[in-house]
Amino acid sequence: MRNLSLLMLSLLGLFSSCKAQDNIVSLPPAEFLSVMKSDSTAVLLDVRRETEYAESHLEGAANLNVLDSGLFAKGLETLSPSRTWYVYCRSGRRSLTAAALMQKKGLKVVDMKGGILAWEAAGLPVVKGESVEEQPTSIK
Repeated sequence: MRNLSLLMLSLLGLFSSCKAQDNIVSLPPAEFLSVMKSDSTAVLLDVRRETEYAESHLEGAANLNVLDSGLFAKGLETLSPSRTWYVYCRSGRRSLTAAALMQKKGLKVVDMKGGILAWEAAGLPVVKGESVEEQPTSIK
């Protein structure tokens, strides 16, 4: 009986976390780019580590590492709710997590499905070898 109760609680937690992410708009790279370009409130946000950002990132992207929970929480406080935040990571997992956290703070978010890997696979351009400090739009 105890094992059944634990299983039910685990499943409930799994389904509720999936439901919370169901309302996040997640677009493939070409559509993500098209929607972002037509949005006058768009801000592009890379949620990977600074080292990953320095290797390659999308042009004009700010960087806020979702894996550094303290830094990310502090950074969220500086983000404008009047903007739409277009987020991406390497493969789409971290950006979905970031999008959920951002939505909880009342921010409008669009996630890029498949991350920068899908972006590059689609033949879209990236900036290589530029650090966070070189980007004037970086969030620290």
